[in-house]
Amino acid sequence: MDSTEGAMWGQVLQWGYPRDPWFNALLTKIALWMSGDRDWSVYLLSQMMVLLAVWSVWRLGRMILKNDYLALIAVIILVAIQYYNLGVIDFNDNACELGLWPLMFLYFYRSLTTNRLKYWLYLGIIAGIGMMAKYYTAVPLVAMLLFMLFDKSNHRFFKEYKIYLSLIIVFAISTPHAIWLLKYDFVPIQYSLSKLNHSADTTSFFTKHFGYGINFFFAQIGTFIGAVAVFLLAYFGKTTSQTKLNEKPYIDQYNRRFLFYVGIAPFLLTVLISMVSGWKVHTMWGIPLLSLWGVILIVWTKPILTKAKVYRVILIAALVTILLMIGYSVSISRSQTSSANYPARTIAKIMTDSWHDRYHTPLKYVAGYNRPVSYMARYSEDRPEGLIDFNPKLNPALNMRDLQEKGAVFILIPQMEGPSSFSKEILNEYPNLVITPYQEVKWERHKPKQQPIRFQIAYLPPANVNR
Repeated sequence: MDSTEGAMWGQVLQWGYPRDPWFNALLTKIALWMSGDRDWSVYLLSQMMVLLAVWSVWRLGRMILKNDYLALIAVIILVAIQYYNLGVIDFNDNACELGLWPLMFLYFYRSLTTNRLKYWLYLGIIAGIGMMAKYYTAVPLVAMLLFMLFDKSNHRFFKEYKIYLSLIIVFAISTPHAIWLLKYDFVPIQYSLSKLNHSADTTSFFTKHFGYGINFFFAQIGTFIGAVAVFLLAYFGKTTSQTKLNEKPYIDQYNRRFLFYVGIAPFLLTVLISMVSGWKVHTMWGIPLLSLWGVILIVWTKPILTKAKVYRVILIAALVTILLMIGYSVSISRSQTSSANYPARTIAKIMTDSWHDRYHTPLKYVAGYNRPVSYMARYSEDRPEGLIDFNPKLNPALNMRDLQEKGAVFILIPQMEGPSSFSKEILNEYPNLVITPYQEVKWERHKPKQQPIRFQIAYLPPANVNR
């Protein structure tokens, strides 16, 4: 769903969208353009973000741990974290953060340890793009600022121009989106707050201010347990002086403080924000939080590695990857309701062809609930713009006057999302709507006796056409 939605937004490039800023949609647009509009390129983007994260952690780990093998183990064990495999199959804002946060930490470290201008410039660019991927990037930026303020050895940077130039770049990259927010009444921020406050009126004070934060805390800890299990294969085992690949690593206090502020503090700040605000922070929003935990685990345990231990970890990591691929493939093939089996292309073709047969004009707009509209906008050959939830505020750049002039298809697919009938408000808003009976198509990879997916189409005729 997230990948499809990003493709829909990327059809009309803007400085912002109802859920997020512009970076996700722009990357999706570029990927589809380069691949000739094929879906595989969007999924490849997710894996490229994983590779970017792995490379960044590897480079940073080498600098802090001062041993290639220790850095290698810190990266390999990430395979056992769902955020580095099943959690980022879909390309979305979380996948962007997964790649950008470790890269940002890498260049933050290089800026602090070398004070070279080019690294401060890279840091500003990456941080600005990170903010345009998802506002959550503000949390690690706050943690980085706290490190600058509370570690006296960093105070010298405030006396130079480089850090301020980096900040100027962040603001320059963010300014077009800020102007867009002002123009369109802060739509994505309103959406984010509504999502965070969704359960505010139906839960107890304890649940809001303690339960949500505690659940998020232990969900992230539990997610990391798999990486710890793989790491133990490198920690235990016979070691002799002839087979050692490293001495016990010595990590000075500066590096320890750095790892705390960029590796642990964003996690703790997220929990704290949830507890203070009462917001329900979803587990998967923690996708970028655990990237440096492998490095931190090695700093804490100080393992002595041998080739046998390294080979063992690599073998297990490879086995985990293969089992996850097999398990995911089997789950899709056996599932009756997985979104991977939506007959979205078939429905989009029926919808588009029926519009062409009726009105002999390209389909410019499709209206409906978020999930069905995203699929129809993506897979209709006319690539229509989407009126999400029949609410112009959720796509503020959409030209409603042109929609009334050119007409639109309104679609309901209850098995994807939304009710099974058009509301009175919709019928009152669009009195000329031509509603057709429900239709049925088979699911992709459908099973014997599986009920087909049902959908209903209604037509808002072009202004120059009679009912």
